[in-house]
Amino acid sequence: MMEKTLYYAALLSSLVLFTTISFSQNTIGKKASLDENGKILLENTLLPADNSFKNTTEMLDGFPFGSPANASFKNFRGAAIADIDEDGADEIVFGANKKLYAIKGNGDVLWMKNVSGTIIYPPSIADMNGDGHFEIILNTGGSPNAGRVYLLDKDGNDLEGWPLNFEEHWMFNAPAIADLDGDNIMEVITCERGTSTYGMLHVVNIDGEPFNENWPLELPGNLAFTPSIADIDNNGTKDIVISISSGSLYAINLDASFLFGFPLVDASKGFSYQSPIVYDFDGDEQMEIVGSRHGDSPDYYMVKSNGSYPFGWPKTTPSGWRYSPPTVVDANDDGEYEIYIGHPNTDNGGSPMDVIFGYDAAGQALDNLPINKNGGCEGVISVSDVNNDDIMDLVFTSNITDADGYGFIHAYSLDGTGEVEGFPLRPKGFTFINSAVLGDINGDDLLDISCLSYTQFTGNDSIFITSYNLNVPYDESKILANGYKGNQLRDGNVNIETNVGISENFEDSYDFNLSPNPSNGLLNLQFNNEFRKIEITVINYLGESVFSTITLDKDYISLDIRQIKNGSYLVKVETDNMTMSKKWVKL
Repeated sequence: MMEKTLYYAALLSSLVLFTTISFSQNTIGKKASLDENGKILLENTLLPADNSFKNTTEMLDGFPFGSPANASFKNFRGAAIADIDEDGADEIVFGANKKLYAIKGNGDVLWMKNVSGTIIYPPSIADMNGDGHFEIILNTGGSPNAGRVYLLDKDGNDLEGWPLNFEEHWMFNAPAIADLDGDNIMEVITCERGTSTYGMLHVVNIDGEPFNENWPLELPGNLAFTPSIADIDNNGTKDIVISISSGSLYAINLDASFLFGFPLVDASKGFSYQSPIVYDFDGDEQMEIVGSRHGDSPDYYMVKSNGSYPFGWPKTTPSGWRYSPPTVVDANDDGEYEIYIGHPNTDNGGSPMDVIFGYDAAGQALDNLPINKNGGCEGVISVSDVNNDDIMDLVFTSNITDADGYGFIHAYSLDGTGEVEGFPLRPKGFTFINSAVLGDINGDDLLDISCLSYTQFTGNDSIFITSYNLNVPYDESKILANGYKGNQLRDGNVNIETNVGISENFEDSYDFNLSPNPSNGLLNLQFNNEFRKIEITVINYLGESVFSTITLDKDYISLDIRQIKNGSYLVKVETDNMTMSKKWVKL
């Protein structure tokens, strides 16, 4: 454990005073926005006259965690969350200026790494080579340019051949991770910022070498968002979805050629930071691309694999630029996936405005949406049942603070009853353009929520991680989308098999006990009921089954799976038309 500096101690002692406080006396807050170059701008905004925001949710011991921020560049899209040290509890991995931190659920530093360039986006996390251990992939940039692409082991050490340096250029957005050639070893897909007239799309093997002779690919403008990866045309090979900021949307084969119908060009629209999600909405075995655009005619769009718009799309939206990426989930478990997306609507008169929009595959507005509230949203929408009432909630950040500089983490129930009790949470600083992530970071089997925020002054700014105990049981199957692009791969691919533990949500679920956890592979399952037939599957991070068995008429099962690799797994149980799952760590 690394010793915290006096900076952290002083910061924590001063901030702990604010964990439960009313701000009803203040009616003027601050609103954040981005200019066309990504610089954060602030202006005064009126809060409602009855403004009374009270933080009643328990903050975890050891938080907030603070570190100095870059004076010019602040974080986009938040932090990453994963059990990187394989102890059964998630760690929070995030950047603060030129430092990458992995911190534990008590606020202690697991490790810290100094990097070249400024960290803006969260890292991506994956088991790149199938050895059962996570790797961390990180882009850096900033001005003056000193950008790198890092590939680190779970302990924060550089892998051989890394980091990569492309002429010190800013490595823009976050890296996306995917197994492109089916060899069970994942590749890194990432963007190099050149000038306003060119950018480079890189596809890199785990050894740091180009994927094939066709890469990198030069495109005629700044690459505008984190790539999304999927076989959108169902030809058996994965494709890369990327854009340039001037309004061209590309879908690219692995040989760097363009799919038929692409690029899709619309000079009245532009892209900046709004990474899309891909999913087969119409069941034709080809995938659609959904996202948002700004410019003269801003909209939310859906594009088919041939570059055309399906009927009902795009959806014209309120004017103004927006940077919110979409979230795509099946929130009510009916087999139909919905699209949720934010807008920066903020009225300086203190009146609520439509902020979170939702659509079905046909472009029809969802019931109980849009969400009408004070303060817009250009961050990421996570989806989880945060109060354990079996109804999914939309969890999102805000572009405003109150006059004392406290931001907002909101959670609104999809049943239309409004904000969940105990929300909004009130971290110090702006949560603007970031996200909240959910998990169990202290190993107590209760759901925790963590968010990155920052102060925005002219000099001594700080980055904060604030974590709260939501005091409901932790159930990974009730987290449908978690942070930037829904999962830690940042691939934008909504796929139940590869997003195991994120996309499943089962209403009828009997509990079972899994012990010991962690363990060396000797595992006991104790059920609350006796079932006629029990099918048990152990699934790795890639969604692959590494062990399965079927047992009849038992309520207690012992397994010996010491032969599988160490790492984090999902133990999935199917029985009597019910499905249950629990996270398990093999040591």
